[in-house]
Amino acid sequence: MPTVALFLSSITATCSTRATARSLTYTTTTTTAALRQPQLQRQRIPFQLVIRRTMKAYIQFVGQSSPEGPPSIIVHYDTQRYMFNCREGTQRLCVQERVRMSKLRDIYLTRIAWQNIGGMPGMLLTLADAGVKDLKIHGSKNLTHFLVGTRQFIYRTSLALDTDEFDGSGKPTTNKGPLTVTPIVVLPDQHSPYGTKRRWNDENADQDMAYRKTVLRQMFPVGNNNKSPPAHTIEASCTPRPPMTTTTTTKNPDEIVIDDEDITDTTVTNGHPLAPSEKEQKQKQNKQQQRSFELLRNQLPRTRPYPAATSYVCRGPKLPGKFNAKAAKELGIPPGPIYGRLQRGETVTLEDGRSIEPSQVMGPSSSGHLFLIVDCPDQTYLNNLIASNAFKPYQQTKEKGDQPCAVIHLIGQDVLDDKRYRDWMNLFSSSTEHIISTQDICAQTVLYKSHAHGQVKLSKLDDQIFPIPHYSNTPTRTLQDYTDLPSKCIPLSNMLQYNLEPKPGVGATPQEANIADRWEFDHVRSSEKIEQNQEFMEAVQRARDAASSLTDHQDTSFPGEDVQVVTLGTGSSIPSKYRNVSATLVKTPSHGSIMLDAGEGTLGQMMRHFGDTLHDELRDLRCIFVSHLHADHHLGVIQLLTKWAELNVQGSKLYVVAPFLFNTWLHEYSGVESFGYGDKVVMIRNESILGERQPTNTELEHFEGLKKTMGITKLNAVNVIHCRYAYGLTIDHQTGWKLVYSGDTRPCDNLVEAGQNATLLIHEATLEDGMKAEAIAKRHSTTQEAVQVGQSMNARYTLLNHFSQRYPKVPSLSEEQSNVCFSFDLMTIPIKRIPVLPKYTEAISLLFKEEEEEEEKEENAQ
Repeated sequence: MPTVALFLSSITATCSTRATARSLTYTTTTTTAALRQPQLQRQRIPFQLVIRRTMKAYIQFVGQSSPEGPPSIIVHYDTQRYMFNCREGTQRLCVQERVRMSKLRDIYLTRIAWQNIGGMPGMLLTLADAGVKDLKIHGSKNLTHFLVGTRQFIYRTSLALDTDEFDGSGKPTTNKGPLTVTPIVVLPDQHSPYGTKRRWNDENADQDMAYRKTVLRQMFPVGNNNKSPPAHTIEASCTPRPPMTTTTTTKNPDEIVIDDEDITDTTVTNGHPLAPSEKEQKQKQNKQQQRSFELLRNQLPRTRPYPAATSYVCRGPKLPGKFNAKAAKELGIPPGPIYGRLQRGETVTLEDGRSIEPSQVMGPSSSGHLFLIVDCPDQTYLNNLIASNAFKPYQQTKEKGDQPCAVIHLIGQDVLDDKRYRDWMNLFSSSTEHIISTQDICAQTVLYKSHAHGQVKLSKLDDQIFPIPHYSNTPTRTLQDYTDLPSKCIPLSNMLQYNLEPKPGVGATPQEANIADRWEFDHVRSSEKIEQNQEFMEAVQRARDAASSLTDHQDTSFPGEDVQVVTLGTGSSIPSKYRNVSATLVKTPSHGSIMLDAGEGTLGQMMRHFGDTLHDELRDLRCIFVSHLHADHHLGVIQLLTKWAELNVQGSKLYVVAPFLFNTWLHEYSGVESFGYGDKVVMIRNESILGERQPTNTELEHFEGLKKTMGITKLNAVNVIHCRYAYGLTIDHQTGWKLVYSGDTRPCDNLVEAGQNATLLIHEATLEDGMKAEAIAKRHSTTQEAVQVGQSMNARYTLLNHFSQRYPKVPSLSEEQSNVCFSFDLMTIPIKRIPVLPKYTEAISLLFKEEEEEEEKEENAQ
């Protein structure tokens, strides 16, 4: 099994290592039939949930409150998983911590805001690939609009997906499994959804929701045997549309050519990136099976932000009473299998004809466990939250069954600082445990320990090129700063476990379990361990000597030598322990920076790389380029836009250069959450800057503004060979340097021609040289093909990225290719220092040898 592809193997595991007891059962209606003991018969009984006292149930926290958002919360039962929130990076963290998700059937969202839902699109794709067939997502208004807005790039034919938007009634939601979940919706002060002209209950609301649900069914058409379009964008046929009249000259037989008529937002032919071409449509024999692409390309009904914060009351199934063996004996019931059937809720008939009900031999049942998840993002929600009557049945009550065993607080720091909230917390029972999650209370520990440990190794070569990720094992604030909190309060931490059954309480801490190495990263301890590897340290010294010798002979300066490239994500498809998905930040001196693609988790990568200067780096961001619509290249864009908009003053602009369909996504999501779309955030279509084409009207103003802001003389998109609407990019700067970015592509003559004499080519190298056939099928490049593109382009330097997560982390290069290097996550390299990197190849190969061996052992043990 390959060393890096962990998520699909872990997610399809049938059981959790933590949940060893299979004890939750359902008793269903049975027919009367003779049993092995002929004097007994089973009787038909109503459906009843029976839960054994040996059942293990627990809550697991994936991540902690951070600038990325609140943690994801997973509730484990033997037959079912529930998730609350799914922020960016959740599936990568599940890979790191080997959290099993194959039993997930319901996802609940506390807010329809990107920091709570940003990991959802990628998670849906991965769950479907792992064999999950049925999933329901619960949340407040705009949930369905958000999901349907992703229709250009998120869909699966194997997954039945449904949504449940709360109507404000406060009734329990409908789900599968043992947990009963009741939402409590709280709005901020003085919130008015639509003013006087339009409200949520207007006459079009039901019609709009019906339309969105129809589109959702098109995105997840379970049982659709139609093989075209395929289930996922990465498997999409890349057959181009018929060439149209254009000034662009094509150099490849499968080049994509676009005319003006092809870039309108609502009337585009083949508007969906996977929509079949006209020829493909004519070849369809069964018109009934074709998906309605009109639903996929038309604009959705408009909506507006609905800033609800939803808390949840979660109640487990009732616990059965104890079996009374004495009563059974007095009733003349013979010991044996009959006892078990009575404990499972079955009525049995004895030989003398008497019917024995379970209630005759069972003690009274008791209430199941009860816990609350409270979301209060800031003080504007506080008045309505503490005034809500929905919480009162669980506060100051003497009924044990209504006293929560735990309350999980997902709150803003200003909320915890407010005495009114602390007083409200004290209204719960003194036995209730409070788990508190704010950015200041939660230590910002390293989440992706495998990558961090590898980065410490790389830092031995050069700690400027390979800096250790920023982290802190000490929180900014502690709960001891407050004297009036309830007696049982603990801070939330990544992978903290709270047990629900058989006995409520926080699981063993890492220190108590003596497994601190697994739970908490410390770069000093990691460094000491690495330095014990004599073979590696000797290779490091040789590499440093060679790099130093090379630096001593570099006297020639050239344009662009001080441009910095920060490779935030260098993997493909789905994130792994060692590589996140695509994102490359190019920092130009005095002109700001440009982000080349931004896969899920890009903001988190920036946070770990820049630390306290994160906000400064976000303010300096001038442009985001999206090469194509595959999810691994742009699911981090919304998070960047929302954070950038929060930090930048009026008058600043962030330019998004992307395929025209991406504009539809931005426009529709702006109705869910405001991020300055159309004002601070403006769009330039890749199709408008192909070759010698020029944008027109307002788009031309944006284009000229971008070039002026960044000191760019020429900026062009380039048709490349991957999927529909896939583009590379060339940048010519006024100071004389030129950068070329390939995006995803096969070797492409158009790119070679447009990028002639580039200072730096950043090119994908998804597959190893021995996998050319697969590279052709998937329309990617091998390592050697990418190198050859750089040579044909006469590029001064070539930086390779977008490595397959399924194959070794360090591809091989010949010694002659001294101007070619590989990229690693969180690597920072000024262009003039790129020749240093090949000198590190030997040491880097040794560096990861140990990890590969350990991974193989772990995978073989599964």
